[in-house]
Amino acid sequence: MSHIFPKAGLILLFLFAFAPGPVNFALLAQADLPPEIVAYADMVLYNGKVLTVDEKFTVAQAVAIRDGKILVAGDTSRILKMAGPKTVRIDLQGGTATPGFIESHGTGAQGNHGPGGPSYMKTYTSLRCEALDDCLRGIKAWAEKIPAGEWVFVNLFRTAAAYQVTLPLLDQIVPNNPLLVNMDNTTGFVNSKAFATLKDYMSDEYIQSGIYRDKDGKPTGRIAGAVYGVLTYEIIPWPEGAHLEEMIQKQIVQMRFLNRMGLTSWGTRHGGLPITILREIVSRGQSPLRIRATSELARLNPRTEAYLKRTGNMMELGDEWFKIASMTISSIDSNATNAGILTRQPMRQMESWYAFGPKGQNKFTDMVAPGYDWRKYSDYGNAFVAAKYGWNVTDLHIKGDGGVELMLEAFDKINETIPIKGKRYGMAHGTMRPPDLAKRLAVYDAQLSENPYYLFRGKEYSGYLEKQYGADAVAGMLPIRGLIDVGLKPVMEVTRASGWSERSPNNFYLEALEQFITRKNNDTGRVWGPNEKITRVEVLRMATAWGTRFSGDEKILGTLEPGKLADLVVLGGDYMAVPEEQISELPILKVIVGGKVTYDKDRDEPYFQDALSKMPPRRSQEGN
Repeated sequence: MSHIFPKAGLILLFLFAFAPGPVNFALLAQADLPPEIVAYADMVLYNGKVLTVDEKFTVAQAVAIRDGKILVAGDTSRILKMAGPKTVRIDLQGGTATPGFIESHGTGAQGNHGPGGPSYMKTYTSLRCEALDDCLRGIKAWAEKIPAGEWVFVNLFRTAAAYQVTLPLLDQIVPNNPLLVNMDNTTGFVNSKAFATLKDYMSDEYIQSGIYRDKDGKPTGRIAGAVYGVLTYEIIPWPEGAHLEEMIQKQIVQMRFLNRMGLTSWGTRHGGLPITILREIVSRGQSPLRIRATSELARLNPRTEAYLKRTGNMMELGDEWFKIASMTISSIDSNATNAGILTRQPMRQMESWYAFGPKGQNKFTDMVAPGYDWRKYSDYGNAFVAAKYGWNVTDLHIKGDGGVELMLEAFDKINETIPIKGKRYGMAHGTMRPPDLAKRLAVYDAQLSENPYYLFRGKEYSGYLEKQYGADAVAGMLPIRGLIDVGLKPVMEVTRASGWSERSPNNFYLEALEQFITRKNNDTGRVWGPNEKITRVEVLRMATAWGTRFSGDEKILGTLEPGKLADLVVLGGDYMAVPEEQISELPILKVIVGGKVTYDKDRDEPYFQDALSKMPPRRSQEGN
């Protein structure tokens, strides 16, 4: 048999077949076997608490990594036997290793929300005004700074006054530049020069459906839905050359800050520009994060079916570092800060500056001009087209229970011909998910991302909610306990556009874990809905294992089990033992992605402090 099995092979077979316990890797190495057959671990983490977050929530002392994947977790003595001369050894010193944190709806990428201004353009600004004259003065003052002929972009906060601007008024104050005034990323106002860029699209009925007209049939300047999507996604030019490279470099800095918080996988909905930027960074080997993109191809697109016939179903196309996870459509409603949450019950208090009715904003109805069927011409119809061609429809911006009910109506109708249970249909934000709707969402095993910001970070947003709906109603919002109890597995959604580089003394992501456990607002100290508290085990599942369900990565990410990608966070303390209100204070010492250390506190903090010192004031814009 020696001519069939060389000496090394016989030794290997013997050891595996007859070893009474775990294989002795040191002995295997002495057999002078090639590394393709057996090798030491590339990295071992030991002498701590390794939370595998597997089905049983197994807690080990150590974990071994080889070839970018988890080899095994176990006790320290066993794992150290797998270490060789070149193995990287990380002594946890009683600290904790967990799977890397997964962000399921992390807005704020460079070039994201193309219909949002677009804020990546250098001729963009954001204004708030509560009187029409103030709106016009602000727009005029900004436009005068822009050279003639260049696009001018202004984002107006959604007050009643902002919706009073018209094409004639905009022509008077901005006669020499194409002007887009963004209202809510689905609706805007244009002057004549901007309107003229749409001339080649006017024969399309979907384009016509989004042009608001006066009683004489003349355009008022307000555009919405498909026509707004064509203008902002297709007509407005992309940044090029040095500007594009500047955006790429800014994106790399942003991603490093996210990684510093423990993130190893970052997902959200993206249009073509951010997908291109993120893919370029991955291709350069400079991404510290795995990217999971939800495509906006169907968002505000009058030719969604034609596009999908050309592209086919590209869902889950990609690799371990970058892939297209699903499809999304437009936001369904808006935010508490502009009284635009779509609800079933009216607000208890209205303000004069509110632009919408007592039940908030239904963006689907606002996407079409009067006289058009919004179920056909708005993005409501695009959800059916996406499903027809095999795409999951997820990552839907919905905050109010009225919005949830509206999309469940669509889910029910889609399900009549295309079964969608378990296909990761889902919604983002999670402010209002009352028990009756939670049970209906559970029927489809819907994927729900939940953001603690709305109740627990600062007093502004929760203050708006309390004023509009009352304290009792607010206490029932973000009902994580209720969602879990009906069988749902909600996931974490933390890094809003304004938050990725926030100068907080605590870790932004760990703070979110803490807040879902305590439900305490970090500014006021108020506990909202203590009956909706969850455990530290459950919230860690939200941030890791359950987070993979949003992107279909259950088999390769989210737990520290053999064969899965080695994405880990090393905490300088015991996550399971530290008091609940001190979880956010745990230092993140290292972040590991694919078996490589992408963040090391001792090594990298000078870089971040330097980056913070150079960071310009933030231009805030809430994505929706």
